[in-house]
Amino acid sequence: MARRNRLTVLTTSIVLGIGMTTVLAACTEGGDPAPTSSASGRTSASPGSTASGSAGSGSSGTPGSKPSDDQTGAPDDGTGPGTGNGSGVDNPTSIDWTTVTKQGLAAAGGGTVVSLTGAGDSWTVVVVGSDGSETQSVVSATLGRVTSGPFPKSADAQVTAPAAALKIDAATAAADAEKSTSGAVLSSLVLGGTGAAPVWTATLTVLGATRTVTVDGLTGATTAS
Repeated sequence: MARRNRLTVLTTSIVLGIGMTTVLAACTEGGDPAPTSSASGRTSASPGSTASGSAGSGSSGTPGSKPSDDQTGAPDDGTGPGTGNGSGVDNPTSIDWTTVTKQGLAAAGGGTVVSLTGAGDSWTVVVVGSDGSETQSVVSATLGRVTSGPFPKSADAQVTAPAAALKIDAATAAADAEKSTSGAVLSSLVLGGTGAAPVWTATLTVLGATRTVTVDGLTGATTAS
């Protein structure tokens, strides 16, 4: 009976020993992933990975990837701040009337300039075609190009005959009118008269006062009125 009890105790001890060994083994195996996971975590946050992320972030924000907002370039590019047409000039010191009228003619597809009106940089050029139709465009004297138009305009039958008979074009008449009076600045030039005697009427500003000068459409002679 005593031997049986000792066997029972021995068996129980063996079982308990095996159980403890199993538990210890399980604890040891369960603890291994922690360092591995931690190492993995350190790897994901390694300097190389961080540098890579920083580089990616830096490249997306490089100046080359952003559209330029610089508006300090040459004023004749049509994009700088200014009068609305992009020239940046309100009152040019001089105007090339040949360039202004040529731009109006090009926009209209040809014809004869019969009117120039405006001030400073912006000029409205009216052109009459061979069929009597009229077109108007706005031209920047500084940029030397059309900034608005062309647009159709109501035809004026009274300018068709004078336009066909002209010997002195609008550019020449504008320049001659300004030269006729010292310090004069043109504000408008309009063709009138008849087919036999075309006449340009120029309105000038001189020291704040308004004057009118006519330019003979055949000879270019100027007359103050």
